[in-house]
Amino acid sequence: MTALCSTVKTQTAGTSCQSPWSEEPISLFRWHEMRVSRTARRGILQLDSQKPVEGMTEGAFTQIRCSSPLYFGGVPNYDLTKDSALVQVPFTGSIQKVIVNDHVIPLTAGSVKGVNVESAVHPCADSPCANGGECQPKHDDYDCDCALGYKGKRCQSAVSGAVEVPQFTGRSYLMYYSKDILKRVSGSRTHIQMYFRSTAQEGLLIWIGDTTMRPNSDYMFLALHGGAVVFSYNLGSGTNTLTVNGTFTDDRWHRVKAVRDGQLGKLSVDNSTTKVGKSPGRMRQLNTGGALYVGGIKEASQHRQYLRGLVGCISHLTLSTDYHIGLMEDASDGKNINTCLQ
Repeated sequence: MTALCSTVKTQTAGTSCQSPWSEEPISLFRWHEMRVSRTARRGILQLDSQKPVEGMTEGAFTQIRCSSPLYFGGVPNYDLTKDSALVQVPFTGSIQKVIVNDHVIPLTAGSVKGVNVESAVHPCADSPCANGGECQPKHDDYDCDCALGYKGKRCQSAVSGAVEVPQFTGRSYLMYYSKDILKRVSGSRTHIQMYFRSTAQEGLLIWIGDTTMRPNSDYMFLALHGGAVVFSYNLGSGTNTLTVNGTFTDDRWHRVKAVRDGQLGKLSVDNSTTKVGKSPGRMRQLNTGGALYVGGIKEASQHRQYLRGLVGCISHLTLSTDYHIGLMEDASDGKNINTCLQ
């Protein structure tokens, strides 16, 4: 699967002759967010909050093999694109952020060459984020990702007192890279118990996976999706996904327990009936090279299905039935963490 998300601001209208295309035309001199994905011959396009549109290529081929460079905004020779791709003119406007398969593309620093490209007005140009905060452009505005211990629009305020129970904003995460922690979530068996509260239908609770995800890469996560609690993992030979439906976005504390013994998985929330399932294939161990994330994950990975950041709080995270994680004390890194109001 290929997935692309980009934020663009166009200054001229264009024409499109190829399916799929957005149902409504773009508005000029405004920021737009476009998501494009392709799986085999099937393509999906979504512009802003419009309804996604789909299309299918003809023939039997399902892979794209290209030897040319990746271009943004235009190509050197439109004789090569106007007939096959129906692209005849370059883009006029600004491109703020491009994400391809969960990786942010550094448009200027990562480019090999380019022509006729000027600097647009950038909301992060004046470095508005204090205390080590990272500025993230958001159309004509910005968000600051604050280091642990700071909060505020510009990360200008220190979090008062010790954070006993962390609060997540939807753009937060805590990351753990300790060997003692990672060995308790990987391998042949995993046992997770935690408490959470949330007001949002979507939100990540736990994630562990390879740094660079590929088809059938090992991963495991717990998340809220559509208000339900989802436990999913892939050991390298197929996915097992368990779901417990209920009212879990009522801003009340809920206990979730997820167990994986080889391929067999179990999930329960509060006093629910335990859901049981088994992953396909022969693989029995979870082997990943990535860190354990709680409440969210870095960068573009948050665009994966199910993996939006949690809006709420997490407490009493326990692994292997008796290994209690100090959510703040044991964290190797994190951002946008505040104190949960009990």
